[in-house]
Amino acid sequence: MTGVIIGREHLVQVGCSLPGRKRTRMRPLNLLHSRRGRLSAFCLLYVSEGIPYGFSSTAMVAFMRMEGLSLEQIGAFVAAIFIPWSFKWLWAPVVDIVTLKRFGGRKAWIVGCNAMMIGTLMVVASIDFAENFTLLLWMIILNNLFCATQDVAIDSLAVSTLRKDERATGNGLMFGGQYFGIALGGGGSIFVSGLWGLNAALIYVSGLMFINLTYVLVFIKDDDAKVPDKERVVGAFRHFIGTLGHFIRNIYSGFVESGSGPKFGLLFALLPVGAMALAYALLGTLQVDYGLDETQLSQLAVAVAITSAIGCVLGGTLGNKFGVKRVVAAGYVLTTLPTIFLAYQISAVGLTNIPIQVFIATILSHSLLFGMAFAVRVAIFMGMTNPLVAATQFTTYMALSNVAISLGNYWQGVVAERFDYSTALYIDSAIVILALCVLPFLKDRQPDRTVAAEQA
Repeated sequence: MTGVIIGREHLVQVGCSLPGRKRTRMRPLNLLHSRRGRLSAFCLLYVSEGIPYGFSSTAMVAFMRMEGLSLEQIGAFVAAIFIPWSFKWLWAPVVDIVTLKRFGGRKAWIVGCNAMMIGTLMVVASIDFAENFTLLLWMIILNNLFCATQDVAIDSLAVSTLRKDERATGNGLMFGGQYFGIALGGGGSIFVSGLWGLNAALIYVSGLMFINLTYVLVFIKDDDAKVPDKERVVGAFRHFIGTLGHFIRNIYSGFVESGSGPKFGLLFALLPVGAMALAYALLGTLQVDYGLDETQLSQLAVAVAITSAIGCVLGGTLGNKFGVKRVVAAGYVLTTLPTIFLAYQISAVGLTNIPIQVFIATILSHSLLFGMAFAVRVAIFMGMTNPLVAATQFTTYMALSNVAISLGNYWQGVVAERFDYSTALYIDSAIVILALCVLPFLKDRQPDRTVAAEQA
C-alpha cells in the first residue's frame, strides 16, 4: 500500500495526471531566483549591451579610419555616440515611474529597447556608407539611445535584485559579459565585413541581438511586476503628480540625505576610469596607424575584449576579497603603467617602429587592468544607490561616467591630432591623480536616513 502511495506522489511530482487529482503546473523558470542564476542572467544581459556598443565604437572607428577620416573627426564621432549615454538620466525617471507591470515590468523595457535596436540596425544596413554618412551617423546615435535606455532598465533590475555580497562579483561578470559582447560586435563585425561587406556585418550583429532577445523573453522575469499597484482613489493626473512628488523625495533623499558618499560619488563619476585612452577611440586609430590589416584588427579587437572581460571577473573577485576601493585604487594606478610605457615608446622610436609583439602586449596588458578597475568601480555606485529610485540614481552615476568618457575621447583626439599620440597618453595618465584623491571619501549610502525620508 505504501508503495502505491509513493508511486502516486511521484507521478504527481513529474506532472502526470491522475483521476481525481489536479495536474501540477510547472512554474516558469526565472534565473533571478538563485545566486548562480542572477549572476549568469546579468552577465548575459550585459552581452546584449556590448554587441551594438562594440560595433559602433570599435568596428565603425576602424572603418572610418580606413576611409581616411582624421583623428579629430573620429574622436568627435565617438563622443557623439556617448551623448545618449551621457544624458540618459533625463529619461531614466520614466523607467522608475512608468513601471509597465501589466507587460512584465522592467522586462518590457528591456525587450522593447532590444527590438528597437535590431530595427535601427536593419535600417543602417540599407544605407549607403559613402553617400549618406550623416544619416548613418544619426541612425547609430539612435541605436545607442535605445541601448542606453535598455541599460537603465537592466541596471535598475540589478540594483534591486543583486544582494550586497553579490555586487562585486556580479559587476565583474556583468562587464565581463559586456566585453564579450564588444568582441562579438566589434572584432566579429570587422571579420564579417572583411569577408562579405558592411551590410553583412550589420545583419550579423542584428542576428546576435535577436538571440539575446529570445533569451530574455524565456528566462528573465521581473518579480516587482507581480506586486499589484495600489488601487487609485484619485484621478489619473493627480495620481501621476503624487507619484512624481514621492519619486522626487526619494531622489533627494538618495543623493542628499544618505550621507556624504553619494555626493562624492557624483564627482568621482565625472572623473576618468584610470588611464583610459587605450580603451576607446584612440586605441582604434593607433592600431590602424600602426599598419594592422582588417584580419589583424579583428583578431586584436577580440583579444582586447576577452582580456578586458577576464579583468572584469578578476576585479570583481578581488573586490569581494580585499575591498572594492582598494582594488579600484590599484587598478587605476596600474592602468597608467602600459599607457606611459607606450607613450615613451612612441616618442623614442616612433609608432610604426615598435615591435608588433611589444605593441600588442602593451595593449592587452592595459585591457586586463582597465577591465579590473572598470567593473569593480561600478559596485561603489550600486552601494550608494537607493533601490526605490534605482533606475534614476544609478543611471545618474553611470551617465556622468559617460560624460567623462565622451569628453576624454574628444580631447584625446584633438591633442593627438594637433600634437602627437604620446602627448595625449602622458596627459591621460596624469589625470588619474584626481580620481585617486576623491576615492577615500566614497561610502555606501546610509539607509536609516533614506528610510526615514521614504516613510515621511
